[in-house]
Amino acid sequence: MMTNKFKRVFMSLAAVSLAAVTLSGCSNPEMSNAAPPESSKTSESTKKVEVNEAAAAALPQAVRDRGTLTVTMSQSSPPLHFMAEDGTTTIGVDPEIAVALGKTLGLETTVVSGPFDGIIPGIAAGKFDMAISQMSPSVERRKVLDFVDYYQSGSGIGVAPGNPQGLEIDNLCGKRVGVLKGSFQDLKRLPALSEACTSGGKEAIQAMTYPDMQAPNLALTAGRIDAVYIDGPTLGYAIKQGGQIELLGEKDLSPVSIGFKKDAGLETAIKLGMESLVESGAYKEILDKWGVGSGAITDFAFNKEQ
Repeated sequence: MMTNKFKRVFMSLAAVSLAAVTLSGCSNPEMSNAAPPESSKTSESTKKVEVNEAAAAALPQAVRDRGTLTVTMSQSSPPLHFMAEDGTTTIGVDPEIAVALGKTLGLETTVVSGPFDGIIPGIAAGKFDMAISQMSPSVERRKVLDFVDYYQSGSGIGVAPGNPQGLEIDNLCGKRVGVLKGSFQDLKRLPALSEACTSGGKEAIQAMTYPDMQAPNLALTAGRIDAVYIDGPTLGYAIKQGGQIELLGEKDLSPVSIGFKKDAGLETAIKLGMESLVESGAYKEILDKWGVGSGAITDFAFNKEQ
C-alpha cells in the first residue's frame, strides 16, 4: 500500500503531468513545455563527501576557475529524478549523484531538469556542463557527446494489472506503447520491435511519446495506451507505489552514462570523482537509499561500446 508520504509525491507528480496536457503544443497532446525545476540541494547522503584533489586537478582549467557545475536531467522519472513536494526541487538518484560528484570535484552544483530531448542541444549550446539522466551512450550520441558510465539500468515493459490484453514482451504489434521522447526505447528498442512486427506481416507498434517517464504510466492507468516501455527502476518504483501497473518483463540491461560535450576534457575528472564516491561509500549509500543498489557498477568506463 502507498504510504502517505509517497502518495503525496505521486499525486503531486500526477498533477504536474496532467497540467502538461493542457500546455502541450507538440505532436503528442500529452507532451509538456513546462519550465524546468532547479536544485542544488545537498542531501544527507552527500554531506560526508570531500574534495578529491586528484579528481579536481584533472578538471579543465576553465572549469576550475569558474567553480560551478550545471547538470541537466529529464523530468519526473522517480526514483531516478523527479520533483519534490515543493514543485521546484529535483530529487532522486541522479541529482544526488550530481551534487556528490560536484563536491568531490570541488565545484558548486546546480541541477536543472527539462525535456529529455532537450539535453543534447542544451549541452551543445553550452547551457549545461553535463547530463546525468540515465542516458545510454549509443553510437549516434557518441558522435556529439562523450560519456562516462555511472550506473547499470535496463528497460521495463508494463501493462495494466492482470495483463487483460494478453500482451507478450516481444509481441506488442499494433499496440499503443508509451515511451520517453528521445530515449533509447523510443529511438532504438521500440522501432526494432515494431520492425519485427511489420516484417512478419503484423501491424506496426504505435509509439506514443511523452516528455517524462511519469506521463506514460499515468496514460496507461487511464487506459489511453496499452503498455509502457521505460527505464526499469522508474517502472519498478511506480509499481511499488501503487501505480496500478504490472511488470510484463525486463529487457536491455546495460550501463548508462554521464554525458558531456565532445572533447570537453572532463572524462578523467569524472572517472576519478566517481571512484572517489565509491571509496567514501557515498555512491552505494545514494543508490541504496532509493532502492536501486543492484545497479551499482565499479568500472566507470569512457566511451564504452554498447
